[in-house]
Amino acid sequence: MNEKLGPIELAAGISRFNAITYFYACFICIGVLAGMNFIQGYILTEMLSIPRSGQGTISGNLAFTQEIIAIVLVALFGMLSDRIGRRPVMVFGTLVVSVGFALYPYATSVTELFIYRAIFAIGAAALSSVLAIIVNDYPQEQSRGKLISLHSVLNALGVAAFATLLGQLPTVFTNSGYDPITSGQYTMLFVAILTFVSGLIFLRGLKGGTPEKHHDKPSLRELATVGLESAKNPRIALAFGATLLARADVSVNGIFISLWAVTSGTALGLSAGEAIKKVVLVIVITNLLSIVWAFIFGSIIDRINRVTAMVIAMALGTLAYGSMYFVDSPLNYSNLPFFILISASAIGTVIATSSLIGQEAPIRQRGTVIGVSAFFGAVGILAATKFGGQLFDVMGPRGPFLLIAATHATLLLAAITVRIKSPGQFFERTATETEEPS
Repeated sequence: MNEKLGPIELAAGISRFNAITYFYACFICIGVLAGMNFIQGYILTEMLSIPRSGQGTISGNLAFTQEIIAIVLVALFGMLSDRIGRRPVMVFGTLVVSVGFALYPYATSVTELFIYRAIFAIGAAALSSVLAIIVNDYPQEQSRGKLISLHSVLNALGVAAFATLLGQLPTVFTNSGYDPITSGQYTMLFVAILTFVSGLIFLRGLKGGTPEKHHDKPSLRELATVGLESAKNPRIALAFGATLLARADVSVNGIFISLWAVTSGTALGLSAGEAIKKVVLVIVITNLLSIVWAFIFGSIIDRINRVTAMVIAMALGTLAYGSMYFVDSPLNYSNLPFFILISASAIGTVIATSSLIGQEAPIRQRGTVIGVSAFFGAVGILAATKFGGQLFDVMGPRGPFLLIAATHATLLLAAITVRIKSPGQFFERTATETEEPS
């Protein structure tokens, strides 16, 4: 008999301890990955003394480098997780991320910063791939929307927690008598140690093994072919496009809200540390309130056609990111409703995308299909950060957000087309899956 965790029915072979460990991973890993972007403005300003006029481009190029690495590796990590299991890839990614995070504040030049970001990126690619796979491994189909919603809620809580941690700790160390550079180093070392310990927790708590018995493992050639062929399914193709956008949403929010705060803080006479501390309230409130929408939307998704859910998510995103045209600064708290809206939109896009691709991906090659999806996500971040960074410096801080609004509008039209021509089925009409996930 399959186990349950509250209202969530777990897939065959998944224990409550496995699920709880994964939920901890959702909180920690996404918080750390988002935290790298959040602390970027502090690193450039206080530790490397980069002029603010060039910070948008450098931040975009750093993220661009990370996503080039992700594009090369993320689908490979997906295939690898089908071959050797989810757990070893997850542990590897966590440990490499901790090393990258520890090295990052010791960069003495922009070149070194790129090298350390590349190390971080290898681990981030592994984590991004496996997190997206496990969220579809662990639930039974009728609980997929609920588990993905909880996954997204914990992501939001992780982002809020690490924004608070990374926003407050440098000031705490500075007030204790340390200079800004040492304060930044101690802050990031603390997070690196926490990440390393988390990797050991994953080694103990995540389910081991592979999705199939050893003799039934798909070949690498078969996995690669399936990943490409799956795009012929219009719903999977839509999910690939939406994954591109979902990752771009999160990346733009993580990089450019804090960078916008540092830029605005200069005009107000605030140091980078003070501006980051002030914008923490915006990050925390928006992520906490977006949780409400995550629960509501996750419940809705389990009751409606999942392409319809995608239409809803794309429409909300077009409205939310388009409204950023009217925002002057994230440090002006009267603009808080706009930031709440984009945070809710981002979490809704993630939920809709994960639910659709989890429903449509073949069980035996799920890791590969989701790995290809993660590849598209990496392309989305690459484009959003590269062009977003340039738009930030040329058009002003609103530029990256308006780019995302235009992309949402394009995918809204695509989602409507798929809903009309190839809507698929509600999961209740499909056979119940039986699988041995890892």
